[in-house]
Amino acid sequence: MRQPNEFAAAPLGPWLSCDAAIEYLGLVSRKALYAAVRRGQVPAHRIGRRLRFSRVELDRWLERSRTVAV
Repeated sequence: MRQPNEFAAAPLGPWLSCDAAIEYLGLVSRKALYAAVRRGQVPAHRIGRRLRFSRVELDRWLERSRTVAV
């Protein structure tokens, strides 16, 4: 059985799970991530019943967010 910290140590691939996206974006909780997805603030894809996040799309989103904030 995996321990929660084992996921953080895994290398980031092109698709991130919810837990990996939370860490990658620096969000405080899964609830915060789901709320941002629901508002259309964070790009996400539903693969089956699970949400997955493209690291490339998250990088673009972060870059746009930094540009607007400056």
